[in-house]
Amino acid sequence: MSKKSSGVDRREFLVGVSALSLSAPLLAYTKAPKRQKAQVVIVGGGYGGVTTAKYLKKENPGLDVVLIEERPFFMSCPMSNHFLAGLMELTPLCFSYNVLEAKYDIRFVNDKVLGVELDKRVVRTSSGYIAYDYLVLSPGIDYDIEDKPFYRDSLVFNPPAFKPGSEHIYLKRLIEDFEGGDIVITVPTPPYRCPPAPYERAALIASMIKRDKLKAHIYFIDANERPPVNSEGFLTAYYDLYKDIATYVTSAQVRDVDVHKKVVSTSHGNFKYEIANIIPPMKASSLLEDAGLLKKGQKWVEVNPLTFETSVRNVFVIGDASQSYLPKSGYAAHSEGKLVAKLINARLRGKEIKEEFLQMICYAMVSDREAIMTETAFRYDAVSKRFIPTHREDNQRKESTARRYEEWARGLWRDLFG
Repeated sequence: MSKKSSGVDRREFLVGVSALSLSAPLLAYTKAPKRQKAQVVIVGGGYGGVTTAKYLKKENPGLDVVLIEERPFFMSCPMSNHFLAGLMELTPLCFSYNVLEAKYDIRFVNDKVLGVELDKRVVRTSSGYIAYDYLVLSPGIDYDIEDKPFYRDSLVFNPPAFKPGSEHIYLKRLIEDFEGGDIVITVPTPPYRCPPAPYERAALIASMIKRDKLKAHIYFIDANERPPVNSEGFLTAYYDLYKDIATYVTSAQVRDVDVHKKVVSTSHGNFKYEIANIIPPMKASSLLEDAGLLKKGQKWVEVNPLTFETSVRNVFVIGDASQSYLPKSGYAAHSEGKLVAKLINARLRGKEIKEEFLQMICYAMVSDREAIMTETAFRYDAVSKRFIPTHREDNQRKESTARRYEEWARGLWRDLFG
């Protein structure tokens, strides 16, 4: 579709990542398991994990902090739709974890976590064990496909691109090679990672079709009746800008995906495609189920909504994996990481912190030059024990909002790695 290069050769990228991910398990079998100890161990190097690690060390430089992440580098999901649509290269989205070691003396372990043994207070990796005093789990999402096996093949051929890394590289290549035909994009019911992201992605791909004058049509199949956020802004953009390019199908459930015939079957009929972006339902990482933090039938980990602490003292779950009053997003995980870092540092000093209520800010592109936004503040009602939101949306698409969107993202990245 877009002939702008992604700046990364997919084969080289996947081979490199595979080599990195395989090297640690092979080494683990050649020597006795190591056992280390840290005051705080953080599992997951996304927005939540990196923020927690940095703010722990920023306030308490002498603290021993270990950050464990399987991926060799950080990639931002926020703004990744810009990359898919050819509005930016991949490089600005990616950061080295070595920066955290060099600047803040955070011990980075590039390894796969095989298990968490809460009774022994250890994290088991492919290279050994790491004991902890405090544990922060921010492992993100898994795709919830156990009762829908047709998604398995689809994950291979129709990458969702809701986990950072190779999924985005593959989907980008499919878009670049696309010369025309039908595109199918599906959206599950919430909760899923970043509520506006599928709607933004559909708008940006439609914008590319319009810009490049391709003979193509998008079938945007939504399990919801309307977008869960900024519905006015998205729907106005769709009907004003893309009514001849895209068909928006609402309240439609995906029932099957035939990757060989390239057909998506839904409750509203069958849709053939040339390329597809099939986004399955989501749940918390299976690591948390194995650790015993998810009860049978639960999709997300229950936490104290004021502290993000689990039922196990000094064990926290933040980011997309937790059941929170905040939506599942990088910005939310970033805010939660700051709060948990402050709480752990206070406990180490024998103190407690005042209650803090976080807020939410989201931006979304609706064309290649214009964006909309939403912000929500929360107040905790002690009587009903509920969080009461105060919600504001700016659904007027503007180029100035798109510029603020980019500034917002770059500000987050500076706060993570600067």
